[in-house]
Amino acid sequence: MEVIRKKLNGAEIRYKSLFEESPISIWEEDFSEVSQYLHTLKEDGVTDLREYFTNNTDQVDKCSELVKIVNVNKTTIEMFHASSKEDLLTNLKTIFTENSYKTFVEQLIKVGNGESSYEGECINKTFDGEYLDVYLQWSLTKECEKDYSIVFVSLINITSLKNVERALEESEQKFRTITNSASDAIVMVDNTGKINFWNRAATRIFGRTPAEVMGKQMHKLLAPERYQTAFKKGFSKFKQTGKGNVIGKTQEMYVYRNDGTEFPVELSIAAIKIGGQWNGLSIIRDITERKENEEENRRQGEQIKLINKILRHDLANSLAAINSSVNIYKRNGDKQMLENIINNVTKSSDLIMKMRKHELLIASNNLSIYDIGIHFKKILLNYPKVKFSIEGKSKIFADDSLNSVIDNLIRNAVVHSGTDRIDIKISSTRNTCEVRVIDYGKGIPENLHHKIFEEGFKHGVTGHSGLGLHIVKKSIKNWGGEIFVEDNVPKGAIFVIYLRNVS
Repeated sequence: MEVIRKKLNGAEIRYKSLFEESPISIWEEDFSEVSQYLHTLKEDGVTDLREYFTNNTDQVDKCSELVKIVNVNKTTIEMFHASSKEDLLTNLKTIFTENSYKTFVEQLIKVGNGESSYEGECINKTFDGEYLDVYLQWSLTKECEKDYSIVFVSLINITSLKNVERALEESEQKFRTITNSASDAIVMVDNTGKINFWNRAATRIFGRTPAEVMGKQMHKLLAPERYQTAFKKGFSKFKQTGKGNVIGKTQEMYVYRNDGTEFPVELSIAAIKIGGQWNGLSIIRDITERKENEEENRRQGEQIKLINKILRHDLANSLAAINSSVNIYKRNGDKQMLENIINNVTKSSDLIMKMRKHELLIASNNLSIYDIGIHFKKILLNYPKVKFSIEGKSKIFADDSLNSVIDNLIRNAVVHSGTDRIDIKISSTRNTCEVRVIDYGKGIPENLHHKIFEEGFKHGVTGHSGLGLHIVKKSIKNWGGEIFVEDNVPKGAIFVIYLRNVS
């Protein structure tokens, strides 16, 4: 008998030691009164415990008070920053959160259904107010499966793990927000060349939705046949090394829209290693308008050359005629020669003026240099009720309509959008200046982003002549630039302007 008693005492000591010294938070709880109460509810006709507790939240509190905490170990006291075991047991509600109650309802449903175990995630609080993410498990001993008098609960602190998950989710959300706000197409391919990311601008530029392109070979889908051989050769090297002739460079090429037509793009590709494999991230800009402008500039240059040829030819003829008339007049004193000289001078003067007007009509290179930031500040000071900031600086090519263009943009944001704040962000590369005019008004519906620049287009009760933004676009185009609008998340609009930078 003494031997048995010693063995029992030894087993009890080992149990207490394991309980107290366990690195995991352990609770010994008594759910017997909770079990009896849930049994009473069922006898009273409650068939759906979830619905019942949703409609009777005070009964959740009642059930929580029926749970008896028999014991907790040292790790539990440390985890919840309690001063003592008694402090924790007498102030249990201190560690509860709204999420704790939701988890507790799930446990009540398990008990009500006669189940002997539960596991799930829960959010509690420490005594000094810090939130704890925990993984909760409880189970019954076989002897107590009917009355739930002994329930062992374990809590594992998973706060660090959940913080990493939340950080990853936040990072992914930021990435998607940024890429979907971008005006350029952003497309990523995996180590086999299949598309695994496709932003909103890619859908607009290529006319294909993510569902249509995900998992398909990018170059087979978008690139004309003449590029395929070079791609296959370069991609084989890229898969192994993340390097290639086009990586980290900007190049121009042609791609397909969904209707099979080709259009020019500017393509930049970066190598990104994910899961030990190289992925290709492409930034693709539609340069159709830029190419058209370049062609128009080339055509205008040819016209100006032709004008100069005509001018030189006709002036040379007129000067020859004038010289001849002068010589005859000197020899003979023929007054008719004076009339001829006057006529040829007038003809030459008229020709010069005519060619000058023609040149001004077809040329857009009569531009001056302006500090864009100074001119935005000058115009914004005319709107004293509008708060503004100007970040960055750049000098650009424009003409004397610059102030009118800026004023139209600011007036549009104040009058039509109703903003009381405007931020100007200026950045530049060697050849290009980007200006972002950011307002925080009511914004512009996405289906109107392209229409607002059309001549005569009006929208809403504040719409007037429908010329302001049309003039803005025409003027900027004459300077060799471009303008478009995008959403300012969560509220407002951003007018993005690209101009020729004075390098």
